[in-house]
Amino acid sequence: MQNPVVSVVISCLNGTKWLPNCFAALHKQTMFEGIEVILVDDFSTDGTSEMGRRELASFPRAKVMRNERALGYTGGNNIGVEAASGEWVFILNDDTQLEPDCLEQLLKALAETKADAAVPAMAEYNSMQIVSSAPAGFDIVGRPSWAEDDHSSDPSAPAHPCFMVGGAAFLIRRSVWNKLGGFDTTHFMYAEDDDISWKLWLAGYQNIYVHNAIVHHRSDRGWEIKEFTRYLVNRNSLLVIAKNAQSILLLCGMLQIFMLIGEALLLLIVSRKWQFVWNCYFKAIIDVFKMWPHIRKMRKFIRRIRHRSDWDMARMFLRFRINRWDMIKAFFLKGKRPELK
Repeated sequence: MQNPVVSVVISCLNGTKWLPNCFAALHKQTMFEGIEVILVDDFSTDGTSEMGRRELASFPRAKVMRNERALGYTGGNNIGVEAASGEWVFILNDDTQLEPDCLEQLLKALAETKADAAVPAMAEYNSMQIVSSAPAGFDIVGRPSWAEDDHSSDPSAPAHPCFMVGGAAFLIRRSVWNKLGGFDTTHFMYAEDDDISWKLWLAGYQNIYVHNAIVHHRSDRGWEIKEFTRYLVNRNSLLVIAKNAQSILLLCGMLQIFMLIGEALLLLIVSRKWQFVWNCYFKAIIDVFKMWPHIRKMRKFIRRIRHRSDWDMARMFLRFRINRWDMIKAFFLKGKRPELK
């Protein structure tokens, strides 16, 4: 049997609710004979491994791996890619469903553009409503920034450069993934896609957005702030800038710190939950400084692979639409308050 063209890597924790639909959509891919599926069970307690083996029995190429301890989204995917044999690796969330020609359209666009990674259009889980999910750049604090008109829907131009690969689904050449070192496992989860997007462009590669390749992803439109989640998002977003910015873009990190402090003070006034705010914001900032040895190690690695400067990155991707603009409008204009958990 020939090697697969695409290795689909799914790392998940307690995925039995979503995986059957995900696998069924993979089975319907127009290039089904050219894929392998690698399921990484990140120490689940709901029988994910057992269900995965049953569901994948009809696939010509499939592997189920179980971590002996939780390694997070980053560690699980890295292990899955290590076991992959395809020329391309498709990182995929368990709570997704691909349109039948999704992988075929991604590969077609990659062949036409000679790009090294591709992200599909993201639609609602149970409809064809496209949602903004592939940021075309980053804002003045270094966080991904997007707008509704970032991506053309003109069928005559099905693919164009895009800053971000989306954590829920993206295709990347396996040799490029290996050169970039995969996900940084210190992230555990969140902002790992920001980080690998920076590395991808800094190393001289290119990512494209392919609007006629569609993946359906479960999305929660509610506005809630979970303590550990917000801590990881805030810490890891600062880490991305600290590791990847060369010189002038380090200012984005400073601006991000001021933004986080301002957001923390506002949240404290609204919620009066000091411990919650401390753990989400101030602890995240402090812990980034404690991680300086790791940051220094990663900056050294980035210097070795760097082909684009801060000026190149700013010219291509700096946007002046604030990442959290929609939340700001909801808070100040509509009086909407986040739910703290």
